[in-house]
Amino acid sequence: MEPTEPEQIDEDANWEALTNFIEESGINIDRGQRCRFDALVSFRSDRNVDEQTRVHISFRDDDVSAIRFGEAGQLNPVFVHTEFRMTSSIIKFENSELKIMGTSPKVGRYKVRILPN
Repeated sequence: MEPTEPEQIDEDANWEALTNFIEESGINIDRGQRCRFDALVSFRSDRNVDEQTRVHISFRDDDVSAIRFGEAGQLNPVFVHTEFRMTSSIIKFENSELKIMGTSPKVGRYKVRILPN
């Protein structure tokens, strides 16, 4: 079986998935259009990491990365990505969790799952 082509990045669909995730999870957005919450983050690539950490999401146009999470254990920017832009990843909201997928020179193909505590 041949590998499937990666999905195209759709920035509008990414924002919709992120908004649905925040609303369905009951996460509060502050007046600055940002939110913070604790979650289990699973990062899969050549390196597999599962850590509890603080996730930061921003709906502001002036923030470089819409999604980022704090360093915890091997969830470290030396080894994996800890920031994600709407223009370079595919973001989906499925089964109560936020999923981020993409490919980068640093880690190759990656999949991230964020499940709020």
